[in-house]
Amino acid sequence: AGAGLATGAAAGLRALGAARLSLRSQLFASACYVGGGLGGAAAGGTVGSAWGVAAATVTGSAVWWLHLRYALREHHHPTPEARTT
Repeated sequence: AGAGLATGAAAGLRALGAARLSLRSQLFASACYVGGGLGGAAAGGTVGSAWGVAAATVTGSAVWWLHLRYALREHHHPTPEARTT
């Protein structure tokens, strides 16, 4: 259920064509999953690993949604391009 939290934001980033933000979100979420799983396992065994991954899922989802918010803001208010003359 926790992994489903990021699905909407991931789809939104991909629909906007925000590949860099999508990649950043995925890399951050993956690092959280590894760190949470291993850190939790070291702290509390199997149960600790489950809690670590659960916390990582929520944290990763928050990053996905923050990046989607930023991408939507940029989509609605693009920065003007610099002229090179």
